Amino acid sequence: MMQKYPLKDMQEEFPDDRACLDWLLNYRYPNGITCTKCGTVNAKHHFVASRKSYSCQECGHHIHPTAGTIFHKSSTPLTLWFYAIYLMAQTRTGISAKQLERELGVTYKTAWRMAKLIRSHLDESRDACGSDGGDVELMI
Repeated sequence: MMQKYPLKDMQEEFPDDRACLDWLLNYRYPNGITCTKCGTVNAKHHFVASRKSYSCQECGHHIHPTAGTIFHKSSTPLTLWFYAIYLMAQTRTGISAKQLERELGVTYKTAWRMAKLIRSHLDESRDACGSDGGDVELMI
């Protein structure tokens, strides 16, 4: 049985895009980051706000946590993406793009695209964060 996750808790855990990006980085690299350019294991990375990425302290190579995910190349803030996933996960039947438009304050086109991407990843039993296989259970 899934535990309840109130909206208040979600908003406290993910107050801004930086918190969402940090969570995404830790989710995608649970055992630490190995730099793909210099090969440094568990290399220290610092946040580059202008590029929404993390830069290797050794060589300067950038890691983009959103690459290969439904968030990749999206101008929509990550906080809105996380909220949309939360809303869709909280209801048994999901919610319409029109409801997402009202809740998120985005255009219908943006809401429709977000809903389509979220649904397609959930329907394919793929993880919305880029990993393949297994059952999907969103625990934000």
